[in-house]
Amino acid sequence: MKSVKWLAALPVVAFFSGGWLSAIAPTFVLGMPFLMVWNVSWLVMTSLIMVVIDRAEGDLDAPAAGGTQ
Repeated sequence: MKSVKWLAALPVVAFFSGGWLSAIAPTFVLGMPFLMVWNVSWLVMTSLIMVVIDRAEGDLDAPAAGGTQ
């Protein structure tokens, strides 16, 4: 297992820490409730993290470049 796969745990921790963080964060951010901004932000960042993991893994199903057929 590559170390980049550990990035997948980050969104899980972020979603569960949002409620605790909302107790000390400002009530509204950009006119929206803080928890909504937090969850939407992590929704987008989760997609970006999955792209990073996918790029790091490469194409696992592709045959080796120098292999015979």
